[in-house]
Amino acid sequence: MRNTFVIAGALSAATLLLAGCDREPEAEATAEASVAASEAVVASEGPDGDATEAANSGLAAQLDQTALGERRDPERLLRYYINALRIGDWDDAAKAWTLDAQMTPNRLAEEFGGDAGPRIAVGRGDSSNAAGTLFYEAPLVLDFSDGRPSRRGSIVLRRVNDVPGASEQQLNWRIERMSTVTR
Repeated sequence: MRNTFVIAGALSAATLLLAGCDREPEAEATAEASVAASEAVVASEGPDGDATEAANSGLAAQLDQTALGERRDPERLLRYYINALRIGDWDDAAKAWTLDAQMTPNRLAEEFGGDAGPRIAVGRGDSSNAAGTLFYEAPLVLDFSDGRPSRRGSIVLRRVNDVPGASEQQLNWRIERMSTVTR
């Protein structure tokens, strides 16, 4: 396991505890270093006018719906999710989440919508397994151009590891949680 991911994993656990607290400067530097040290899986620019709108309409037509059935490559689901957020397709973005997360299109629109959507960068993550479940955790950076503060953290995907009796949804990669703190 890479040292940078160990730091990001520790940061994820600490993020839950610090959600309502002020961040320590060294925790912020650690989050930024872990994302900077990662190879980018996905980076997207937020909407910025008519040229982007035209490009986004083409992206909407090409949104990789088969990524929702992905069992091998969790990064493919992440690319699908980021592209759906980028074009403001809240319904499709919500499909990338586990049912347990109870993510709705309205929650995503509140979080990521607005005059200027976020620039989202997801670094390479690491896989792990526990009790028949596979996990994939990657560092995440959200930068907003409309004055909202930047956020750093991680995104965790999971899937059941071919357990008999598991549903199709459980066998496919889905987002379990996203933990971020304000920079």
